[in-house]
Amino acid sequence: MKSHITDLKQQTLRLLQELERIEAAELENKELFRLSELKDRVTLYVKENDITIDTFCDLAMISKTTLYAAFNSPSSTKCSTIESIIAVFGNYTLYVGRSDAR
Repeated sequence: MKSHITDLKQQTLRLLQELERIEAAELENKELFRLSELKDRVTLYVKENDITIDTFCDLAMISKTTLYAAFNSPSSTKCSTIESIIAVFGNYTLYVGRSDAR
């Protein structure tokens, strides 16, 4: 009986390790970024798509002042502004996470 329990524990451990590996791979495959990287992401998008900041703002339907305010203080920017900005990037969703999460 003890051998059977030990085998089950080992199988469970292997399954947990595999789940952690899959989870890590999924996180790598997703284009996740922190709000603090917003300016870098917008700058990269503008360069890659050969557009101006003004055009980006038109696409996001926000003013340049609003965009620069989001760059300077992303954590206090309205959710609707962030959503307008990331909508230009494509099919992105805004998530909230704990800063002390693993």
